[in-house]
Amino acid sequence: MKYQSFIMRVLCLLLIVGAVLGYNSMQKKDSDTEKDQQIASLTTRVEALEKQQDEILSALEEAAKAQEEAKKKAEEEAKNQKAQVEETSSGDASEDAKKDEENTDETEAEDTSSNEDSEELVYKNGTYTGDGQGFGGNIQVQVTLENDTITDIQVVSAPGEDSAYLSQGQGVISTILASQSTDVDTISGATFSSTGIINAVNDALGKAENQ
Repeated sequence: MKYQSFIMRVLCLLLIVGAVLGYNSMQKKDSDTEKDQQIASLTTRVEALEKQQDEILSALEEAAKAQEEAKKKAEEEAKNQKAQVEETSSGDASEDAKKDEENTDETEAEDTSSNEDSEELVYKNGTYTGDGQGFGGNIQVQVTLENDTITDIQVVSAPGEDSAYLSQGQGVISTILASQSTDVDTISGATFSSTGIINAVNDALGKAENQ
């Protein structure tokens, strides 16, 4: 009986030791499994990061390559535009020089023609003022000339003349324009006024003569 109690105690102790060992073994197994899982997770993350890094590097390389190609294209376009501008400027300058030369020749020809025509004319073109003595004082007229033709005669001032006589005397103007000469008859009944107008026209023609 005494040995039986001892054996029972020994068996209980062995069971306890076995249970403790089994528990520790299970804890160790669970810990190893958790570590394996953590390692696997870390490995997966590292692989994902490496893949992401490779993708970023590839994208950066492609972006740098595209930027370099764009830069070369821009330089080439700028070079072509510069060449076109220089070519256009050269062509425009040549054309402008040619036009200037043609314009100069035309201007010289016109000036020569104008000078020749001017030398052939008795009177210079334009409007000239002349004065003549009327019955009541000075009569002033304006005579317009174009290519030796009297195109217009206007009485601009006759403060001392009687309006009726002056109006009648102005009839000589149409006679001068028709005959293109001041060698005309005076107006009967307004001799002094018409004579003053004729003399004023002669004075204006004298100022318009080519020297």
